[in-house]
Amino acid sequence: MQVQRKKENKVLKAIAAGILVWLASSAAQFALIPMDLTLLARRMIANSIGGLVAVIVTLAIQLRQEEVHYNAAMERAAIVAELNHHIRNAIFPMHIVVQRLGDADAKKIADDAVERINIALREATTDALSHRVEYSADETPA
Repeated sequence: MQVQRKKENKVLKAIAAGILVWLASSAAQFALIPMDLTLLARRMIANSIGGLVAVIVTLAIQLRQEEVHYNAAMERAAIVAELNHHIRNAIFPMHIVVQRLGDADAKKIADDAVERINIALREATTDALSHRVEYSADETPA
């Protein structure tokens, strides 16, 4: 339902841009060019073509913006997946050793630590993909 509304809004915005171009070009022609009834139909057709071109250009710009947003989201997902992989590879051997050799308290601590890491990775993934937190090299920790 939400995706359908976004598509409808994009089409409505594009149509509004086309109508705006049509109105502006028609107003400019009526204001600047002497009224000639024989050319009126041709002017209206030409202005309509300009409006249709504006609709197409607006839709193309919106499509390009979606592509850029999708590519950025995929890059963030790849970074988070790589981070997830490296963290799990680093923790897994230690967790196995504690499970096999450790006492009950050590096993509980290791299980709790792994669960906290899992929660942190899930939250980081969600934040990165939803764009709530921006992970970039320009940011410096406080």
